[in-house]
Amino acid sequence: CAAKLLANGNDDVSPSQTVSPWAAEPSVTTYDYAWEDEYGLYPEGGSSLPELCEKGSVRSFARTYQPAIYLLLSLLGMAGNGLVLLTHARYRQARSVTDVCLLHLAVADLLLLLTLPFAVAGALQGWLLGTDACRTLQGFYALNFYSGFLFLTCISVDRYMAIVRAPTACRLRPRARCYGWLAAGLAWLLSTLLALPRFVYSRAEARQGRSLCRVLFPAGVSKAAQGATNLVQVILGFALPFLVMAFCYTAVARTLLAARSSQRHKALRVILALVLIFVALQLPHNLVVLLDTADLLGSREMSCAQSRRKDLALVVTSGLAFARCCLNPVLYAFVGVRFRKELWLLAADAGCVGRAPDGQHPRRRASRSTCLDMV
Repeated sequence: CAAKLLANGNDDVSPSQTVSPWAAEPSVTTYDYAWEDEYGLYPEGGSSLPELCEKGSVRSFARTYQPAIYLLLSLLGMAGNGLVLLTHARYRQARSVTDVCLLHLAVADLLLLLTLPFAVAGALQGWLLGTDACRTLQGFYALNFYSGFLFLTCISVDRYMAIVRAPTACRLRPRARCYGWLAAGLAWLLSTLLALPRFVYSRAEARQGRSLCRVLFPAGVSKAAQGATNLVQVILGFALPFLVMAFCYTAVARTLLAARSSQRHKALRVILALVLIFVALQLPHNLVVLLDTADLLGSREMSCAQSRRKDLALVVTSGLAFARCCLNPVLYAFVGVRFRKELWLLAADAGCVGRAPDGQHPRRRASRSTCLDMV
């Protein structure tokens, strides 16, 4: 059976194809999700309908899997990122590029996680909040999704400078906070540009008696342009950050291997964990999105069975990709000695434990930190 549903020539929009958490309701069509991003399922003309590809099994799985995984990720991620923001507000001044980017990363992850309950509600009940809310939340999701990757990239560059280019980093240290806020501003600006298609083209749409929040491009937008949008988002949202992280952390690892530090093995394990977890969580989803884009552009025709497997992979890997919002606080903040002491002091201030083990206030310690403290 055909893997795509072709609508008649009266349709004036073509759904987008990039997957977001709001993709929870596959129908008998190829991609009919509750928070749906589909590119170009409709031809420019023609009125005949091919045989439909039935996807009830994917729909049933998505209705069970996505609400459970998104609610779990929301609870865990909000707790972890909330602690990062609380310790920054109470005990730490953002003095380095890494400090500034960690702060903005926690904000981006937290705001991204706040969109997931709306995706869950849309998956269970359909989209009931109208087009304006659909555009706002779709754009909000994309904005924070891409900014998170860019902040991870900035952190890797700052660590590279601190370890591999230590003399230069120390010379720039007095202006590090300014550079950090400049980098954060540029990251938010680029993320806003990447999110513009969702802000502009998202809308609520009734489909088979159920309202969906979807990205719907006008019919005048060619499939090539829509596919290019997908590719740009994959490149800037995954490929480029990964290449920068791989280069920076490889150079950092080589420098640490040549050093005679008692902490180098721990630092190397942390670096290896950062890269491997990033690849494990993000690569599968981006590969499936690229496969989806190839299907959109017609470079690879899928059978109905292949299309079902692809949709199932999109559902599973999208949940996997969002797990980074829960792991970022652990990988980038909780592993640091200073942050653990700040957590201890936070618990002490709440009356849960005694004072911090060394009796020092984290703010006073921060003034004596070195250029290598961020690793």
